[in-house]
Amino acid sequence: MPWKIHLEELFRDFRFALRSLRKDRPFALTAILALALGIGATTMIFSVIDGVLLRPFPYRNADRLASISAVFGDQIRLTRFPVPAFFDFKEQNHVFEDVTGLALLFVRYTGSRGAEQFLAGWITPNTFEFLGVKPLLGRPITAEDGNPRSAPVFVMSYHLWTTRFNRDPKVMGTTVTLNGVPRTLVAIMPPRFRFGDCEIWMPLSLSRNTFITGYGNTPNELWIVGRLRPGISLQTAAADLQVIADRLAKIYPTYFPPRFKLFAHGFNSDSVGRFRFTLLALMAAVAMLLLIACSNVANPLLARATAREKEIVVRAALGATRIRLIRQLLIESFSLAATSCVVGCLFAYFGLKIVVDAIPPDTLPSEVAIMLSPAALTFAMGLAVLTTLLCGLAPALHSVRRDLQVGLTGGGWGVHGDFRHGRLRS
Repeated sequence: MPWKIHLEELFRDFRFALRSLRKDRPFALTAILALALGIGATTMIFSVIDGVLLRPFPYRNADRLASISAVFGDQIRLTRFPVPAFFDFKEQNHVFEDVTGLALLFVRYTGSRGAEQFLAGWITPNTFEFLGVKPLLGRPITAEDGNPRSAPVFVMSYHLWTTRFNRDPKVMGTTVTLNGVPRTLVAIMPPRFRFGDCEIWMPLSLSRNTFITGYGNTPNELWIVGRLRPGISLQTAAADLQVIADRLAKIYPTYFPPRFKLFAHGFNSDSVGRFRFTLLALMAAVAMLLLIACSNVANPLLARATAREKEIVVRAALGATRIRLIRQLLIESFSLAATSCVVGCLFAYFGLKIVVDAIPPDTLPSEVAIMLSPAALTFAMGLAVLTTLLCGLAPALHSVRRDLQVGLTGGGWGVHGDFRHGRLRS
């Protein structure tokens, strides 16, 4: 069958390519190392950009999430506001689709290790639906859980589940005492869910008269997060909320003193925006590094193809078609590129660990996960294909277009041939 014949020819071409590269090991190792460094560096930086700039938070429409702060005096910044102000912002704004709130507190838990203290958060019952993140185990907190007559429940972070309970699934549904109140564990969140940097979340029955235990200027404070409507900028949102805050200034002068200004801070821009220019500059630098690596490999490939011209001409004289010869040289280049891609991914994997360990603590949000994502690996494969074309196609076309008689008589080694080879290398 024709496809079997083509498959056998392809298999023979691969075997011939491997034998040819094995005979010229210094060239093969140099080319693989050069390409691997370029591919590895590019893949590593792309992974960092993917984790830090493109997808820093696992929340739904994270690019439209914004928090509120009031700035006054010597750049004093308040990020938590009284419960009645939360309701005013939520009910009177024209820029948010929905609003959620979080109040921080410490909870005490007594277990087999004795008394332990964890950072927790009172959350409005719509928080998990608002953020669009499903629990790893169990169910999310619902509006019913915010009913004062409902049984007290809580949600645990993946980090706490791992460090304190050794990822034991049997902990689900158990009741523990937090700050003297028995609460049932109803969910464990995915690894990247760290809303408010908390380890525990508890539903809050919220009204204008609710008094929240926590910490801040006064205990009764909420961190306010809203989802911007499509097309609304942070500046527009801040201007709209400023009008509401001006009315609240008479009631809460501590939070909204004279000459204060309200700001809306996007999750992405506020948390990782200061790294944007640095990362994009690094991406441009490693892209240039990859181009240099490709050009440095393409030139030896061309020189190698030039040295093999008589061999190629003899094979053509014996009946090998130009397509077959081009395929043979492309397979050799592809073998180099594929090996370089594998080695480059290994460089990226271990290099990424070094980069992550070198990042100072608390520099990035706790939700940020820097890893070799499928997108980064796909990008590396694309680089391998591009490298194959750059390093293999030009030498292949140059070799098979030579005149057979000139090649057999050695006429291509004169001044004219040197000129042609130098021009192609340039």
